Amino acid sequence: MIQPIYIILLGLLTFSSCNNSPTKKVKKVVVNKTIDSTYFCLEDSITISFLSKASYKKAIATCRLTLLDDQFILKGHGYMGPTRILENYYSREAHEKNNIPIKIVLWGTKDEEHIIRVWYKKEKKQWLPITAIKDHISTQY
Repeated sequence: MIQPIYIILLGLLTFSSCNNSPTKKVKKVVVNKTIDSTYFCLEDSITISFLSKASYKKAIATCRLTLLDDQFILKGHGYMGPTRILENYYSREAHEKNNIPIKIVLWGTKDEEHIIRVWYKKEKKQWLPITAIKDHISTQY
C-alpha cells in the first residue's frame, strides 16, 4: 500500500518540475582556476633580478613561502649584520633623525643552499625594494 503512494508522489514531483517555461541558454562559462603560488616558487625558484624590481605585493603574490617577513623602524638601529647594507642607502644622520619604516623578507632558493634577503621602503602606500642580496645559508654576520 505504501509503494503506490511513493510512485504517485514521484510522478507528481517529476511532472511539476517539467513546466513548459523556456530555458535560458548559457552563453559562456568562465572557469576560474586558482593555483597556489608556492608551486611556482618551488618549481621556478624566486630570483634576485625579479625581487630587486618587484614590489612587496607582487613578490608575495609570486611566492608566499617566506622564511621571514618582518618590519621595523630604522631609527635607533645600528647598521649591524646583514642590515649594514642599508648604510649604502641611508646615512646615519638620516636614520637617526627620521623614523624610516623598513620591511625585510627572506626567501629560500630552490637549491635550499641560499637565502635571498630583500629590504623594502614604504613609498606612496607601497613597499618598494631597496636592495636584494643572496647569501649562502651558512653565512654568519
